[in-house]
Amino acid sequence: MSFVELKSVVKRYGTNTVLQDVDLSIEKGEIVAIIGRSGSGKSTLLRCINGLEPVQGGEVIVDGVAVHDPAANLRELRARVGIVFQSFNLFPHLTVERNITLGPTIVKGIAAKDAAVLAREALRKVGLEEKIHAYADELSGGQQQRVAIARSLAMSPHIMLFDEITSALDPELVGEVLLVLEAMARDGMTMLLVTHEMNFARRVAHRVVFMNQGKVWEQGPAQAFFADPKTDELKAFLNSVLH
Repeated sequence: MSFVELKSVVKRYGTNTVLQDVDLSIEKGEIVAIIGRSGSGKSTLLRCINGLEPVQGGEVIVDGVAVHDPAANLRELRARVGIVFQSFNLFPHLTVERNITLGPTIVKGIAAKDAAVLAREALRKVGLEEKIHAYADELSGGQQQRVAIARSLAMSPHIMLFDEITSALDPELVGEVLLVLEAMARDGMTMLLVTHEMNFARRVAHRVVFMNQGKVWEQGPAQAFFADPKTDELKAFLNSVLH
């Protein structure tokens, strides 16, 4: 079985169907980029994968856990599924180190000194080890986003979900965050990214998924996907974002 398996997933908010019969599978170590217009269901899909949003139909299985099952231990699942949002959600009044050690100490019960080692290692991976004692609100937006990634990494996740994590950043800060993602890709992390950075998707993703009207409309290996779109909808979308 695939590492992540979505089968006929339906998500509604009231009478509004946001995801309609979505089928998607992701293998361990695979990097999948999800693209599409605003409102196509991309972010909702990520939130369903780690149980932040319940589904109204279908199955969501992640790392052997049936997320759609009301009896699923979602707290345990989320310790293995990292998610990083476009808003950094750091605690501004806490140090970078404390922001990162909160999860390992509270969720996993790891001793404070061991969590501090994890924090330093995670910061090293995102190139911010020297900021360990800084306060979150002293950092630039790009640095805050890298700390948010480090916070997820410190939990030793089996998969990382990224929801438009560069969209709130100034253009000159985007590159530093994408470099971190490229390093994680080289380390073999399984990643699912909702992104509007098309060049990054083309360069780093193994597979690109285009969502449209709440469905997986088209998908394929990154290079072929951009070179030869099969549907008019994808052609129109790529024309609007690449020109």
